[in-house]
Amino acid sequence: MVLYTPIPLEDVLEEREARTGDLLQVPYERGIIEVQMTSALTARIVRLRTYAINDYLHPCLQPGMEIQLKWHRQP
Repeated sequence: MVLYTPIPLEDVLEEREARTGDLLQVPYERGIIEVQMTSALTARIVRLRTYAINDYLHPCLQPGMEIQLKWHRQP
């Protein structure tokens, strides 16, 4: 990514650096969804990382969407 701006790079990326500490990576069948927890059972999608290009067009996987989480206990 190339970013041309008169604003110092530290100021531009400040919000992103502050946000990366509380992200959770949730694996799914074709990649990883990075989410920010909103409650114990819901999370907001921040970023999608997948090798399937059509996943980026799926409306339910867009950044900002809320998803329901299921927690599985390991025996």
